[in-house]
Formats: sequence, structure tokens, C-alpha cells
Amino acid sequence: MRTKIILALFISALIFTFGIQPNSMALDDLSSLQCDDGIVAPGDSEDSVKEKCGDPQQVLNPDPQEPVKWVYDLGGTYYVSIVNGKVERIQVGK
Repeated sequence: MRTKIILALFISALIFTFGIQPNSMALDDLSSLQCDDGIVAPGDSEDSVKEKCGDPQQVLNPDPQEPVKWVYDLGGTYYVSIVNGKVERIQVGK
């Protein structure tokens, strides 16, 4: 019986550890993002980001309380957080 409980706890820990969504992985903050048509920085408008980087490959909004994240694959995965139509934060996946 004790072995079954330990096994169940172990499996639960594995599911928790490896079931984490990509948007909660470790990210590094950047002060700007270099795209083909210009540099994106916090404070830039959504339109400015699209002009410089194009449309995002993916849009993440897992929680309405969190900023929308635009995902760009530019030789690495970059996350541009948008709040009220402006760039709030730029991050790169590790």
C-alpha cells in the first residue's frame, strides 16, 4: 500500500514538473528586439511592432489577468508582452 502511495506521488510530481506550459518557462528580459525592419522597445505600439517584425507566429493569452504575448521565432523564441496596445516587456526563451 505504501509503495502505491509513493508511486502516485512520484507520478503526480512528474506531471506537475513536465506539464508546465511554455509561457511559464524561464525567460530573460531584453531591453529591445531587433527585427528585419527596425528595433522594437517597450512603449512601442502594436502597429509599430507589426511594421518592424510582421505578424506574430503565435498569440498567447492564457489568463485574462496577464498581458497578451506575441511570439516571434527570429532564430530564438521572443515574447513581446502587449498591454493597452503598447509593448510592456520583451523576453527571450532560454
